[in-house]
Amino acid sequence: MATWKIIVNAFLSLIILGSGILVILDYRKHKDDVSISPEELKELRRNNFRMALFLAIWLLSVHIERFFR
Repeated sequence: MATWKIIVNAFLSLIILGSGILVILDYRKHKDDVSISPEELKELRRNNFRMALFLAIWLLSVHIERFFR
């Protein structure tokens, strides 16, 4: 049973890390793009912030749940 928990924890950590890296790479790809309008850049920043916030809340909730098991 402990092996299964280690595998699940590692998998979830990789998903969270990968998602965070994708958000950062997507932002960096578009931040210096001259073809993107200021409104689109503002929306991109807002979406990146929401995604990062969602990931942080999800990570916190997962670890709080594991703490009380």
